[in-house]
Amino acid sequence: MRSGERRIPVLILVIVGLVSFCEVAGAELPSGEPAEAESEPVRIGVLRGPTAVAFAPLLQEPATLPDGRPLELEIFPTPQVLLPRLISGELDGATIPSNVAAQLWNRGIPIQISATFLWGVLYVIGSTDIDTLGDLAGGSVHSPGRGATPDIVLRYLLDGSGLGESVEVVYGFDQVELAQLLIAGRISAAILPEPFATRVLMDSEANHVIADVQAEWRRSTGSSLPQTVLAMYESAGAATEVRMALAESVAGVLADPAHYAGVVEDLDIGLDAATTVEAIPRLNMGVVPGVDSQLALEGYFGILLQFDPAAIGGELPSESFYAY
Repeated sequence: MRSGERRIPVLILVIVGLVSFCEVAGAELPSGEPAEAESEPVRIGVLRGPTAVAFAPLLQEPATLPDGRPLELEIFPTPQVLLPRLISGELDGATIPSNVAAQLWNRGIPIQISATFLWGVLYVIGSTDIDTLGDLAGGSVHSPGRGATPDIVLRYLLDGSGLGESVEVVYGFDQVELAQLLIAGRISAAILPEPFATRVLMDSEANHVIADVQAEWRRSTGSSLPQTVLAMYESAGAATEVRMALAESVAGVLADPAHYAGVVEDLDIGLDAATTVEAIPRLNMGVVPGVDSQLALEGYFGILLQFDPAAIGGELPSESFYAY
């Protein structure tokens, strides 16, 4: 560990999947030690999968920030592995589900949202004889985790469409299993995140997108779905610089998806080039500063709070949670 880092014992309960919420407990407050010297690198944890796609150019050629500090990125397989490193202060920031960032804030961990950059990667996928969410009436849809954020979003949309009483939400399978069951024709519909949605569509002509969850969310709330954020310690003094680097990275991916799909495959993070290039349009990438995404995030957090207060740590974060 570098000198001057925070050392914080933690107890983290189970996080269900890439976009699931978690409850972080037993964390002591950071010690308030001064930020590292400018010669030290800025260290960011990046979750593997779609989140890492946004960083593909930076992972291919590491960047140097305007103040001369190198930007070091480390890919983590799951939030369970990443979060202890973030909470301990070994990382200056990380890409995490937005509700997990709210949980950490409400536990006294002084991170801020530097940017929201993935605006929803959720899709209801199912058999081609089901055209819309309304066609699920009298039937069922599978969800990969009871109480996880995709499940809450799905139930919110069903309730808002008057379908809450007529559609059974079925649990018991994770996202990998649900993708396999859809391809095999053993279930008729499921909510899936990317890249699992794309893999089903590529491997089975009998399935299609029943509902773009992001579009349904916009119709229901008037706002985009702020699912994944870049959260950073203010003491790192690099929130703006890292956000700008991420914005350039995302612009590069969107400008040349085929090239960066190959880069992603070479990174060996569980995504092949063919799946990645098909999935990129459905990742809804766009870098928005924390303060500018505050309204969308507060709307999202408010709905999560209604369904399950633990999903965001019990209360809405204060305004200082959103970095300029």
